Amino acid sequence: YYIIRTSWLFGKNGKNFVRTMLELSKTRDTLNIVNDQIGSPTYTADLAKAIKVLIESGCYGTYHLTSSEHCSWFDFAKVIFDTAGIKHMKLIPVTTEEFARPAPRPKNSRLEKFYWKLNGFEELRSYKDAVKEYIAGV
Repeated sequence: YYIIRTSWLFGKNGKNFVRTMLELSKTRDTLNIVNDQIGSPTYTADLAKAIKVLIESGCYGTYHLTSSEHCSWFDFAKVIFDTAGIKHMKLIPVTTEEFARPAPRPKNSRLEKFYWKLNGFEELRSYKDAVKEYIAGV
């Protein structure tokens, strides 16, 4: 069996943080963005390639697959707007408590990729590079 855990997905299909930020930039000049939750934004195209490599390897097990870097939602938003050349957005860092959501969110959702590394697989690229590719294709 393969069990794959991932986090903070963004990609071509469905709703995601990158698409939401780009859409909000069309109607807003200021956004409150959570700055105390840390994770690894992961591009679905990169995840799909990694899953293919994993399946072809026959190395069964439980794997954490995320991009090679981590950030806060606030830092992620900055990278998105910088990459897209959107200069008018004012981002205001806020705490989780200041940005109430229906479900509780962990402060740290980074996943250690121990078995992925142990089996010698190549680390997924930085989310920053993936954001560039994603935005170029939007």
